[in-house]
Amino acid sequence: MRSLRRTPAALAAAAALLCVVPAADAGTVLRVDGSEVTRAYDPSVPSNGAADMGRMPAGPAPKAGSAQKKKNKKKGPTKGEKAVDKALKSALKRRGISRRSERSYRKTYRLARSRRDRLRGQRRKELNYVVTTLEAIALRRQLTASRMKPLFLIVQRNAQFWLRSPFPGSRGYVQFRGSQMLFEYYVGEGLQLQPLANFKKANSLHGACVKPTAGVACNRAALAKLLDEMVATRVKRGKFTAWEYYFDFGGRPPWISGMATATGIQAFGRAGQLLNTSKWRKYVRAAYPAFTTRAPTGVLARGPMGGNHYLQYSFASRLYIINAFLQSIIGLYDYAEITGDPTAARLWRAAEPEARKELPANDTGDWSTYSYRGRESTREYYDLLLEFTAGMCHRLKIEQYCTTTKNFRKYIAKPATLTFAGPATATKGQETQIRFNVDKLSAVQIVITHENGKTSLNKTATFRRGAGSFTWKPGATGTYTVTLSAKELRTGKGLRTRTEPAEIVSQ
Repeated sequence: MRSLRRTPAALAAAAALLCVVPAADAGTVLRVDGSEVTRAYDPSVPSNGAADMGRMPAGPAPKAGSAQKKKNKKKGPTKGEKAVDKALKSALKRRGISRRSERSYRKTYRLARSRRDRLRGQRRKELNYVVTTLEAIALRRQLTASRMKPLFLIVQRNAQFWLRSPFPGSRGYVQFRGSQMLFEYYVGEGLQLQPLANFKKANSLHGACVKPTAGVACNRAALAKLLDEMVATRVKRGKFTAWEYYFDFGGRPPWISGMATATGIQAFGRAGQLLNTSKWRKYVRAAYPAFTTRAPTGVLARGPMGGNHYLQYSFASRLYIINAFLQSIIGLYDYAEITGDPTAARLWRAAEPEARKELPANDTGDWSTYSYRGRESTREYYDLLLEFTAGMCHRLKIEQYCTTTKNFRKYIAKPATLTFAGPATATKGQETQIRFNVDKLSAVQIVITHENGKTSLNKTATFRRGAGSFTWKPGATGTYTVTLSAKELRTGKGLRTRTEPAEIVSQ
């Protein structure tokens, strides 16, 4: 076991990192009304932790359109412009879009390019990203008729926003007049239409109607409008319809998410029950094949235990993120329970045994991992996983989920256990390893005091679970008292423990 940090300053930095919160405040949104932008609190806006797409997978793809960043020295349209023009003409010819839509898309595209050329600095960079992403997708012949509505909407909103609006916080939400949809700001990638955040918002709006909360009004009209808007942004992907993402997140766009899709299915089911309508069921049925189509087109993959795993990212077929997987199953389960739909029931049952087998591998004995054989969860993702294991326990009454939920709750409440492991003797002037065991990621402090009252060593470092040690060189003979203290770093609650003082005799 090696020490991860050796100085108090580094320790403080580590503790701050482990307790990091998103830059954007929960429940806040920038509302754009023409040239006026106001910051408002909206209880239906999900927290970043609840609606975040997670950690960007390792090895991000090159930014879309990176090859076109230099100004074109030749006169005439660029390859990107030609590709967009060709896609629009083709979609119109095949009657995939109307003449009116084609004119509107061209106008949006010209406006965005014109404003980009007028902007400077970071604003130009944000708008340039969405423009070049559109062009890159067109160059790959993926700018299909069904993708035009969400892609040109993203371009339109960014052209409107970056002209003079204040910058949102990183991962902050923006909402435009006349719309219930949320756009999320990814630094360097502009405002992006984020399906998961919008479906989470729909669930929040639903919750305000079925579980009345003081100061939070039920707004059925807003719920219906939001889901109708999401229906309008669905696209044809393979042999099914989907809600796609159009920015780089370790994989090249467009891509889809099993978690976002299942949360959308859950939201349509809940809203349909509340509003007594079945109008959205056909869109849910059209989205089901995402879970039976192999990645990268769909989100189905062979899990690490050999069963069906629903991916968080369609482009990352070997990244098994446990909280996203459980939420995918929960979304399908809830829809099946609400509507009695047999396909939704088959889909969650096809994947649940794999989730049950994967879950123990994500329990470290004192915390959770974010993904199978991956790094430990941040506190935010730990809480999210705890919420989902509790949800699975409540729904299915399966011991594995209930036991894991109890363990995760225990890990939060229990201070670190710290034991002194020797030695009992040391030699003056020679380095000695003072050994100990700690059962949680902790800041460990050692204080060694000579029998004359002088402090011989006072040091703090960060250690993971298991055996650890400090190096100490006694400066004199005699009896030394060793006191070890630990502070668990991940909960942020200041849980502390301290060993009984031990003695080392220096010869």
